Amino acid sequence: MGLLIITKTVDEDDQLLGFFIGWLREFAKKYDRINVLCLEKGNFNLPENVGVISLGKDRGLPKIMWLNNLYREAWKLRHEYNSVFVHMNAIYVVVASWLWKLMGKKVFLWYAHKTITWQHRVAEKFADGIFASTPQGFRLKTPKLHIVGQGIDTSLFKPTTNYQLLTTNLKILSVGRIAPIKNYEALIDSAEILHKKGIDFAITIVGAPVFHEDIEYEKKLKELVRGKRLEGKIKFTGKISNKDLPGYYQSHNIYINLSRTGSLDKTILEAMASGCTVLSSNDSAREFLPSELIIFDNDGNQLADKILEVRGGNYSEKLRQYVIDNHSVGQLIEKITKIINSRNPNK
Repeated sequence: MGLLIITKTVDEDDQLLGFFIGWLREFAKKYDRINVLCLEKGNFNLPENVGVISLGKDRGLPKIMWLNNLYREAWKLRHEYNSVFVHMNAIYVVVASWLWKLMGKKVFLWYAHKTITWQHRVAEKFADGIFASTPQGFRLKTPKLHIVGQGIDTSLFKPTTNYQLLTTNLKILSVGRIAPIKNYEALIDSAEILHKKGIDFAITIVGAPVFHEDIEYEKKLKELVRGKRLEGKIKFTGKISNKDLPGYYQSHNIYINLSRTGSLDKTILEAMASGCTVLSSNDSAREFLPSELIIFDNDGNQLADKILEVRGGNYSEKLRQYVIDNHSVGQLIEKITKIINSRNPNK
């Protein structure tokens, strides 16, 4: 049995997509041969039965060549795979499902975001099955949808052995792309409130802007920090590789996610698996976080109150166990491959 996987990036040093290396390693346990087509490939160490081919973005090729290379490789490798797994980018299902159907291949899409465009509506028609981490991750009604969890490497994201030493310090962490949708202003406002109350704390913001508007947003955030005289309390680290994130989670005791994306942010689960107490306003997180860890209003006052309310509490074991039971990468790939290899993937 073989599987063709389409994804954007294969690079363990990539902050946003570095986690996918762990997925590929798990897929490699399930298939004789895995071929991965990506736009960019970087640093990775994968099993011998996994091959990675770049479509050319990392070589500066124009988009039309990416498409040409996709068709060429999909055809050339046709005897090495039975099914296709497209990660996040529905456009590949739109432009290539005709070819895969012609060759008798089943096509599956993974998507986990609140935004639905024409691409997803078209892809839904041609895909044999669709996977999402939560119902909020794919907001189209379809019998093809399978809710399979997120996929966290709990052997990598785990509490440090001296976790209890952290409970005496207030070290706050937030991880993600620097973008307005992440609502970092509320975190900075809460820091000002804590500072005025004489609370000893430190905040680390891990992440980098991607788009032009994100770059401008980051500048405004840093100006806000300077204006509130919080430079000694808030640190922007910039981009950090996914494989280096466990140390950040382990060295902080409160993780804050104020994202308004609607879909489940995997950093929430990484933080939970690593022993952090998580405060979040994420819609999907409300389904499993205790009520005292939910932020209902994204403003600094409520966030500051919540931080003071939960500091010193130990939610580590309960939150980590939830991730192990519901979102481990091993369970995720087991569910996905079982459906892909079934005769009736919509059931």
